Amino acid sequence: MPSLRLTVLNSLFRGVAITLAALLIPACSPRQKLKREFPPLPKDVDIITKPPGRYGGIYINVDPGGGPNTFNYLVAEDATSMGAIGTVLEGLVRRNSLTEEIIPGLAKSWEVSPDNKTYTFHLREGVKWSDGAPFSADDVVFTFACIYDERFPNRHASDYSIDGKPFKVEKMDNLTVRFITPDIYAPFLEMVGGGPILPKHALQKFADNGTLMKAWNIGTHPREIVSTGMFRIASFKPGERLVYEPNPHYWRADNTGQRLPYLDLYITKFVRDQNASLAAFATGQSDSEGITPDNVEWVRRGEKAHNYTVHERGPSTVCNFLWFNQNPEKDKSGKPFVEPYKLKWFQDVRFRQAVSHGINREGIIKGVLFGRGTPLWGPETPANTKWFNPDLQKYPYSPEKARELLKLAGFRWNEAGELFDSAENRVSFTLNTNQENPIRQHMATVFKENMKDLGIEVKLQLLDFGTFVKKIGESYDYECGMLGLTGGGDPVGGMSVYLSSGRMHEWYPNQKKPATAWEARIDELMMKQLKTLNLAERKKYWFEVQRIMSEQLPFIYLITPNSYEGVKNRWENVEIPKSGGITWNLDEYYLK
Repeated sequence: MPSLRLTVLNSLFRGVAITLAALLIPACSPRQKLKREFPPLPKDVDIITKPPGRYGGIYINVDPGGGPNTFNYLVAEDATSMGAIGTVLEGLVRRNSLTEEIIPGLAKSWEVSPDNKTYTFHLREGVKWSDGAPFSADDVVFTFACIYDERFPNRHASDYSIDGKPFKVEKMDNLTVRFITPDIYAPFLEMVGGGPILPKHALQKFADNGTLMKAWNIGTHPREIVSTGMFRIASFKPGERLVYEPNPHYWRADNTGQRLPYLDLYITKFVRDQNASLAAFATGQSDSEGITPDNVEWVRRGEKAHNYTVHERGPSTVCNFLWFNQNPEKDKSGKPFVEPYKLKWFQDVRFRQAVSHGINREGIIKGVLFGRGTPLWGPETPANTKWFNPDLQKYPYSPEKARELLKLAGFRWNEAGELFDSAENRVSFTLNTNQENPIRQHMATVFKENMKDLGIEVKLQLLDFGTFVKKIGESYDYECGMLGLTGGGDPVGGMSVYLSSGRMHEWYPNQKKPATAWEARIDELMMKQLKTLNLAERKKYWFEVQRIMSEQLPFIYLITPNSYEGVKNRWENVEIPKSGGITWNLDEYYLK
């Protein structure tokens, strides 16, 4: 490792160690004097099959994401916020990440009608929210009433509907709830059954007065955010730390009657970037860490010294891509979101294909990922073996092919090699990406140099993640973005991305009708795959969506890195799935 890098990392190690030490002193000392609450277990408690563990221990996670932007399920659209929400709110069913099976959650059982359009869930008797209020079918009905309420626009309303028609949700009795779908909805159990259920008693007043979208924001007192999950929020300091403590009314226990989780505290510390997060783990200051391919070798050198193991998981499910803002709308003042002459470039598929041919993906993999990655041509990675389509249009690195396409699109070069359009506008745009992700920053730098070879000027603008999310989801005042989406699940999880009306249809969101014929075709295909239980049919439709995306390139797919996870050896019951987070069963972790 170069001496300069060692110096920088050593500085990071010292800084992270001091910061985390300061974090733990106030967090731990008071807990040593407190005893856990142990109310009676619910009648329908979920008993785990593993041998019993023991209480105690603090699990520390370091997150470079900057912290959640909200704790409100209807508002959240970023992974960090959804992760925090998923820690405190449970669904009717759960997913065993190791076996990929759907298992009981807040519902102990369910039945599906012969026509596959009616789902009846039987809730666990005796389950309570973390504040002691009873959980019931009223909470389920309330949740879906909020999702479908037009006053509260959210991505789930379109996800949980068919042809714009919502599901009917009925309370049969306090512990029984029935869903009726207007047509077959293939992934119902995983997508709808697994969605977080909101507390009616805590949020009804906000729904009544129309302020629900402002509820449970980052300024909300932790005790107001009630939980059915393994933890409740003990304290939160935005940008610094999020501390969870056990939910005293959690509905899972071991076979000796010990209520889960075993942990005393779960702490997430927010740091400025992935370098700081990695430094914390490599010096023994955190308990687990996703390790980027460029850092695997030197992190492995610390396995014995700091008692951890680096696990290789194969290709990741993360799709890294860039895209151009093709939103033709205007802001409130009448100013176009994108300069009209630039919008003309961005909407020309030849321009997008030329850019794709101009990107040296193999160079990124070798230079940035040290060979540990795979080029991407569509919205699935090889990690999702069930849904990955390998037969897509590919764009091998070819500046010559890129130049041919640009000429066909009416562009030309001056004597200095700078690219201009037919109206004599210099081809230049600003690329935004999030500053917390070093690999993405390196990818953006490579992209800038690749485009320079084509005569295109790319200006880099690094933003904190929250600011970037607001640009692409609210103000739309940007030209080009680079981000990643974590896939690996059912195609329906991308409905809000691929449907033209979707809130996360980033290149042009919330369309009243499809702007192009190919977007209309994707709309049709996404609805078809939703309405059949025939797996072969669903794959055929989703494979065509992937093909269209690879041809039209609204997202220009880049690479997916291989996935590595470092975990402290002091924990029992760690079960690392091939994809997804490793703390999916954190309630079962205990100290060796």
